[in-house]
Parts: sequence; C-alpha cells; structure tokens
Amino acid sequence: MMAANIRSFIEAVRRKAPVVYVGSVREVQLLTRTKFDIKARAVVSVSAVARGPRPKPSEATVEYSSYDDKTPMLAGGPQYQLQPGEKVVIFTDSFRSTVPPGYLLQGKREELLQRVETLRDSLSKMSPDQLKLHEINEEDRQIQLALYEKLCTYLRTPYAIGYLVPRNRLTTRSTGRATLLGLTNRSS
Repeated sequence: MMAANIRSFIEAVRRKAPVVYVGSVREVQLLTRTKFDIKARAVVSVSAVARGPRPKPSEATVEYSSYDDKTPMLAGGPQYQLQPGEKVVIFTDSFRSTVPPGYLLQGKREELLQRVETLRDSLSKMSPDQLKLHEINEEDRQIQLALYEKLCTYLRTPYAIGYLVPRNRLTTRSTGRATLLGLTNRSS
C-alpha cells in the first residue's frame, strides 16, 4: 500500500459513504484502455442496502480502475479485477458511482463476511488515538459497528434480498427454506 493511497483505508471513508450495498457483478464493460490503466464499469445486481435511499434499486453501476496482462497494476492503486458472478460490498456516494472515492470489497460471500468481521473487530478495539487517526469519534464508531453487524447479518444469509434493518427492529418472515431474521424483503 502506497502512502498516497492510505486515505482510502481509513474508517472515515467508509463512515462518510451515504450508500452501502451488497450485490453481485452482472456485467463488466471496458470503457477505455491506455498502456497504464483500464477504466471499466461494472453493472451490479443489488441484493441488499445497508445504508442509502429507498426504494432499493435492482441494479447499480460502479466505474473503477483495472489491470490485466497487457496493462500492469499501478503502484498506488486501488485497482480491481471484477468478474461476472463475483460478490461485492460497496461503500460509495450513490448507486451510480466511481471508486475511488468509495471503498470496495470483492470475493466470495464467505470471504466478504470474514473481511467485514475483520473491519468490525478492528474498529471495536481501536483506542481513542486510533479513532483520531481514522478521523472518526465514538459516535461514528457506534454507527459503523451497527452497519457492520447489518452487513454480517446479510452475508450470513445467502439467499436474502432486501433492506437490512437495525437489530432493534427485527422482523421475522418464514419462507419455504428458512426463517429470515433482521431482513425485510421489498420489491422495487
């Protein structure tokens, strides 16, 4: 990780994101290619919204920097190689956005759950000095911990779709396969 990019990894970037959603990459489009960079756009099927406007859109787009065998990774990133079918958790400014300035996690559902749990656990253990370094306060910490719990709830429930609701407003809905706790299912 290069110093020029370190700001992307502070908690304030994730805290200030007005939109946080989970989805699956449906399509990847090449926008432009230079010998130094690839600009790409992913169309994401939105599965759940942890923070953001309602109603939940069925899809979102995210533009990002990428690389491949012909265009090597830049030192200073962030760059991603998104593939159709891949799961993502995106912290950003809207459902039509560019990363950076957002923050993107990608991988299998289990990997995303582990990464979100790591973010949650790290944040819960931060000292007051570490909170300052991450440009957040105790109130921000509590908001983010609740957000990470919502994301974990969704990522533990592989077939859930909808809005993630706070733990104090748990809803129960029986389906043919299981009972979903903490998730509301809304169609657009």
